Amino acid sequence: MILYPTLQLPLSTSKALNEMKIADVLTSRSSFIVLQVLDLTTTLIAFHYGAFELNPLIGRLTKILGPTGGVLFTKVVAVLIIFRMRKLMWVANLFYLGVVCWNIIVLLGIAYIRHH
Repeated sequence: MILYPTLQLPLSTSKALNEMKIADVLTSRSSFIVLQVLDLTTTLIAFHYGAFELNPLIGRLTKILGPTGGVLFTKVVAVLIIFRMRKLMWVANLFYLGVVCWNIIVLLGIAYIRHH
């Protein structure tokens, strides 16, 4: 049996929210969609400030379809794939959480370089 930590929220929140497990968040479709939007947004902001795509496949798509089109195309493909493979949702969510964190680190680095 695997035990997952629970999110402890203030008493004023509903009982359902108070008993939500981290596993529930990691396996939810809404978390996946939010992470896709965050990845798209942070990637496009980084492109605007001169960053480039490290993934060669996505990099090629951005050259063919443009920055927005290439990244948006990969987001649509990711949604179509992962919604059919629900059991791997938690893996995809962890992966994209890491991608979003990396994008934020890149943006912070760009901001630091631009201001110094």
